[in-house]
Amino acid sequence: MRILIIGINIRHIVRSASLAGHEVIAVDCYGDRDLARYAKETARMPREGAIDRLSFYIDKFRPDAVVLGPGLEEASVRNAVVLNNPPEKTALVSDKLWLAGWLEEKGFPFINTQPLDSLNDPHYPFLVKPRKGAGGVGCRIVESASQLLIRPCPEGRIDSEKGMQCSPEEDLIAQELIAGLPASVSVIGNGSQSRAISVNEQLIGVPWAGAKGFRYSGNITPLQAPHCGMEEMAEEIITELGLVGSNGVDFLLTEKGPVVVEVNSRFQGSLDTVELSGGDNVFEAHLQSFSGKLPQRPAPARCCAGRIIIYAPCDLRVEADLDGGWTADVPAMGSRINADDPILSILARGSCREDVVSKLKMRTAMICDMLKRAN
Repeated sequence: MRILIIGINIRHIVRSASLAGHEVIAVDCYGDRDLARYAKETARMPREGAIDRLSFYIDKFRPDAVVLGPGLEEASVRNAVVLNNPPEKTALVSDKLWLAGWLEEKGFPFINTQPLDSLNDPHYPFLVKPRKGAGGVGCRIVESASQLLIRPCPEGRIDSEKGMQCSPEEDLIAQELIAGLPASVSVIGNGSQSRAISVNEQLIGVPWAGAKGFRYSGNITPLQAPHCGMEEMAEEIITELGLVGSNGVDFLLTEKGPVVVEVNSRFQGSLDTVELSGGDNVFEAHLQSFSGKLPQRPAPARCCAGRIIIYAPCDLRVEADLDGGWTADVPAMGSRINADDPILSILARGSCREDVVSKLKMRTAMICDMLKRAN
């Protein structure tokens, strides 16, 4: 198929679709060097007004189907086959306040969630985050009333990793602060059934990669800890929500068992490590689900795989060649990266988690040294 994949940052989706044998046209806001490795044609669009330019790119490239990537999943598209969940459903599922109420109603373990502007008798500490958004942007711990000054993201700011817009002040929520191991389950749904294909460890706020706070830092697949029924719970959630294609359910694995954090009705950042560890193509499974087909139960992972996102310690200019066999989302030479924005991703495979983390740390140090010497 001739497929247009369009979004803020889409390299991981383009790679999977290309390896599945499809002719891919890639339109995003970065134009990373490795994007052209997998796409037949590429184009770079400005972030401002990206949704308004959807029709232009569909008319220009005339694809057989369109996949809306990060930042555009809630867009309405006419006159094209769209391989995404309906935008109104994505908008609902991505609303963390709505989701917490739905999870409670359905009897799933959930995190107590309230609108911040109507919070009564708060129990400190608690977590403040945007009602919508992703990647940990705008998340912070409030430990006392003196810290309750609302500090929302600037209106219209886009998170450069996830492509999601931060919420204005009135859209912040307060959540109970729960300790646990961050994890996710990758699930393929067909609207009435679902199949878990991978359980992943989530890497959050990894300091040696420059991530601060709760920023999403990558994944390790498979999760090398007891799963405690997360696969079955994730399948039930995706089925109950009637979602189609590649979806993800995020968990905290606590001492009392898994607790649902959020549901992502889209391709997830774990796509690289799921494919590197298991070998099955996620995009093809995503495509087949729109015809009602689900993949077989996955075989045990062939290896352990990891992805880490390196964040910029300060404003910098890319003056080194960072394109290599284990880098991804590689910025073009001369690109300017703002402090705390992602620079690129590093991938690694190994026999176990310790092996993978060791390689990720070593490669991160190499990239940071190259950037330091070049700047």
